Amino acid sequence: MTSAQCFCGKVCKNPRGLKIHQAKMRCVRTVPVAQRSGNTPGETQEELGQETNHSAQNHQVTQALNPRRTSEHRRVKWPQAYKEKEWLQFDEDADTIVEAIAKSDADQRLQNMTTIIISLAAERFGLEEKRTGNLPYTKNNRSKKIHQLRQELKSLRRRFKEAREEETGPLVELRNILHKKLMTLRRAEWHRRRRKERARKRAAFIANPFGFTKQLLGKKRNGQLTCSKAEIDHHLRDTFCDRSREQDLGHCQHLIDPPAPTLDFDGKEPSWKEIQEVIKKARSNSAPGPSGVPYRVYKNCPKLLHRLWKILKVIWRRGKVAQQWRFAEGVWIPKEEESKTIDQFRTISLLSVEGKIFFSIVARRLTDYLLRNIDTSVQKGGIPKVPGCLEHTGVVTQLIREARENKGDLVVLWLDLRNTYGSIPHKLVEEALRWYHIPGKLAQA
Repeated sequence: MTSAQCFCGKVCKNPRGLKIHQAKMRCVRTVPVAQRSGNTPGETQEELGQETNHSAQNHQVTQALNPRRTSEHRRVKWPQAYKEKEWLQFDEDADTIVEAIAKSDADQRLQNMTTIIISLAAERFGLEEKRTGNLPYTKNNRSKKIHQLRQELKSLRRRFKEAREEETGPLVELRNILHKKLMTLRRAEWHRRRRKERARKRAAFIANPFGFTKQLLGKKRNGQLTCSKAEIDHHLRDTFCDRSREQDLGHCQHLIDPPAPTLDFDGKEPSWKEIQEVIKKARSNSAPGPSGVPYRVYKNCPKLLHRLWKILKVIWRRGKVAQQWRFAEGVWIPKEEESKTIDQFRTISLLSVEGKIFFSIVARRLTDYLLRNIDTSVQKGGIPKVPGCLEHTGVVTQLIREARENKGDLVVLWLDLRNTYGSIPHKLVEEALRWYHIPGKLAQA
C-alpha cells in the first residue's frame, strides 16, 4: 500500500485517505480563475484544462463560496443525458466527497454540496468555451470554381478591350460560354445554401417552436447596458424598494371576510415523492442561479438528489429560508434595438435551483390549501387545469360579436400593472396571507 502526501505536509496511508483529509481540512492547491464577465449571462473567462476521468485530482474540494459575494459559477460542459455511466460515476464520486464533510449546519452543507458539484464537474467534464464571432467562411469546390470563372471573365474583359476587330468574335463567344457556366454554378450554389438554411431553421423550429417564432415575428431587441454599478443599484432601489413597508394599511371595509378553513395546511416535511415530481417537471435547460447547479444534475444524479432532500427537510423543520436562497443573479434583457440606458432594459433574477425546488413544493401545497378552502366559482387565474384566460377571452369575443351584430355600443378595457413587484405595497402581500388564514410560520419564512 503506497502512502500519499498532501500539500500541507500531512502523510496519509493511501490515496483514499488523502482525499478524505483534503475534504475535511479543505487543503487544496487552488488555481486562480477570473471572475465571470461579458455581455452574455453565463459567459466565462476561465480556460482550465480537463482532467482525466476518475483521477485522484477530481476529488479535491475547494472552499465554499460566500453567498454575499458576486456569483462566479462556471459554465460546465455537462454530458448528455444518455451517457448514464458518466452520470452515475459522477453521482457516486460527488456523493462520497459530500459525505466526508456532511457534519455542519444545513446552510453550510448546502453551500458545500453545490460548490463540490461545480468544482468536480469543471475538472471532470471541462468548461464550455467562450462564444466567439462567426466562423470564417470556407469555400467548397463549387465556390472555388465560381471564383475561378469570375477571374477568367475579368481577364477576358481586359483582353476584349485590347483585342483587334477579328479577335472580338471568338472572345465574345468564349465569354458567353464562361458566363453560362458561371450562372449554372451560381444557381446550384444558391439552391444548396437555401436547402441548408431551410434545414437549419426547420431544426430550430422543432427544437423550440415558441422561441423560433418569437425570434422570427417578434420585435428586434439588442444592445449593451452602459450604466455603472451605482446607477443600477439606485435604479433597483427606487423601482422595487417599498419605503413604507412597515406602515400599517388599516382596515378596508369593502373586503369580504373569507370563511375559516375547513382543512389545515399540510405542514409535513417534503416527501421524496414530491421532490421527484418537481424534478421531473423541471426543464433541463433552465438557467442556473448563483449556485451554478442546473436541474439536469439532480435529474441524473439520484444520490445527490436524495442528499438535497435531507437538507430541505432540515430547512423545512427550522422554518427559516437558507441564506444563499436570498440572493439572485440579475440578467438585463434589452427591450428595443440599440438599447443603452437602464430604462431600455428589463431585469430577470436567476435563483438557485435548490431554492426553486423547495419553493415549488411550498407553492403546490399552498395552492392545494387555498383550492380546498376558497370559492373557485369566480377565481380563474392561478388555478391548475383551469383555462381561465381562454374562458375570459371567449366571453369577451362573444360580447364583441353580439355588439357588432346588434350594432350596439361596447367598451372593452384592458388593465395592466406597471412595475407590478414595485408598485404593490409589501404590507399588502403580508395582509393577504393573513386574510386567507395562511399559517404564520409559512408567511414569515
